[in-house]
Amino acid sequence: MRPFTHMPSHRLWWGVRTYATGAAVRVRFAPSPTGFLHVGGLRTALLNYLCAKQSGGQFILRMEDTDQTRLVPGAMRALQESLRWAGIHYDEGPDMGGPYGPYVQSERLPLYTSYADKLIRCGRAYRDFRPPVSRDMSARASAILREAYLPPSESEAQERIQRGETFVVRLKMDPERTFSYEDVVYGPMSFRPDAMGGVTDDPIIIKSDGWPTYHLASVVDDTEMRITHVLRGEEWIPSMPKHLALYEALGAKPPIFVHLPLLINADGTKLSKRSGDVRVADYMEQGWEPETLVNLVALTGYSYANLEHADHDVKTMNELIRDFELTRISHTRATLPMDKLVFLNKHHLANKLALATTCEQTKQDLLSRIRPIITSWYGDHSDDYILRVVTLGQQRVDTLRQVPERMAYLFTEPRWDTDTCRAFRASVPTPSFRQVVQAGHDLVLQTRDIHGDWGVWIKSLQVAGGKSAVQKSLRIALTGERAGPPLADIIDMLGPQKAAARLAAALAWDKQHH
Repeated sequence: MRPFTHMPSHRLWWGVRTYATGAAVRVRFAPSPTGFLHVGGLRTALLNYLCAKQSGGQFILRMEDTDQTRLVPGAMRALQESLRWAGIHYDEGPDMGGPYGPYVQSERLPLYTSYADKLIRCGRAYRDFRPPVSRDMSARASAILREAYLPPSESEAQERIQRGETFVVRLKMDPERTFSYEDVVYGPMSFRPDAMGGVTDDPIIIKSDGWPTYHLASVVDDTEMRITHVLRGEEWIPSMPKHLALYEALGAKPPIFVHLPLLINADGTKLSKRSGDVRVADYMEQGWEPETLVNLVALTGYSYANLEHADHDVKTMNELIRDFELTRISHTRATLPMDKLVFLNKHHLANKLALATTCEQTKQDLLSRIRPIITSWYGDHSDDYILRVVTLGQQRVDTLRQVPERMAYLFTEPRWDTDTCRAFRASVPTPSFRQVVQAGHDLVLQTRDIHGDWGVWIKSLQVAGGKSAVQKSLRIALTGERAGPPLADIIDMLGPQKAAARLAAALAWDKQHH
């Protein structure tokens, strides 16, 4: 753990925090580095990001690592890389600092201790030196034990601490108090006194090892970092009484709370690895466009106003920011519309390829991803040729990773001994097939404008089966496939000499084997 760094002198420590009218929105995404970022976490990060950027505010990344037993090595870096890949760029965070850092909770321990000590001094918290309650004890019995506990005085507590006795710090909860707040998504929420006849549970805010619990650390950090809106999963709603009690004890105004319904499987069960790809890294590794996953996640649990045009589901980050409204977040749980994944990816890839013709950064971003894949399959090729292949094949592939396999004939010679070729060849008379291939060979060498001459040439060729037979025969000879991009485009990509040589080779192979 790095040494605790100095806290800026302008921090709020104990006074009431207020928001001036028109104050800048500040939101945070605060994951625990206990694993890789999953799509549910990405959705939470995205909605925070959209909320900040739509209002000209700040988006903060904070790592909540107080549960040291569950930390996964490398998870923090992986989380940051996943956010960057998705185009969700934070304004303050662990690797870039900011006015309210540090942004990793394990580096803020003295701050939490200071707040806990102040709560103790003002009578809103106390030290509990009793041994931990057995896990087998009922909730009612354990609560009664806590209710009957008489905390030691400060001098007694210090003596016991000097003797090495361990303790936890608990927040005093008022059993008669009803906490209420207005949730942006769920509306008015009220939490009544404990149902067990006024006996209440005083939550631990500092554990026996001196580390804060999530409740204290998150409330202190949200207060210190001037967080105006808290967008987080609905699973934190049951903790709201503790959090509201902490804000009150600290004399701080709570932020606006926006609890987000969970993402679930189609059958209503919790999203899990068994139900498919749930990690952002899975989509990264499979070659999906980052804009696609962001778009897909943005379609879940949100009501969009503009549904007029045919491609209304296709949205860029700028469009998502422009149209974002907190009040459009649905209060019902949602599932990822996986049936739209391929559709969205084709659109975003096409848009990116079009932009690459005029934007050098987009071009280099694409090449940095596709070049290593092509090189690993077929060796070095020029950047221009690689982009032309991807552009030509974009409607034939779902992701960039499929380009080497599905567009193989633009990098290597086709095979004519496959089941596909044999089946087609058996359906076409030998004279017709060879006539078409020979005529195509001659055209490729003679024409100076393959696109301009193509239509006239096909119509002039008298072959059984007409235009369809001509195109199918040439496609098999040139690519070894039954379907693909326009033949004139393929010939243009190969160039006249290479295309003619391939047609000659196909003709020779056919004469040898048929």
